[in-house]
Amino acid sequence: MSDFSSEKWQTIKTLAARLQAIKTIIETFDGQINNQPFAEELRPIKEQLEADFEGSLNALLDLIDEDDI
Repeated sequence: MSDFSSEKWQTIKTLAARLQAIKTIIETFDGQINNQPFAEELRPIKEQLEADFEGSLNALLDLIDEDDI
């Protein structure tokens, strides 16, 4: 992993920060919104956040694995 270029490290840091931010928002949904009467209306937003999380995680893993191939 120490052979990553500076650009690749920046991308890894960006993806990691994005994952942390999305995780925090999803936790907020779980803790504050799930039991509210309007929770069902916001379900598509939470589902999109979860999809964004999965996409970002996959992008990060693919980026890390590129050097292992």
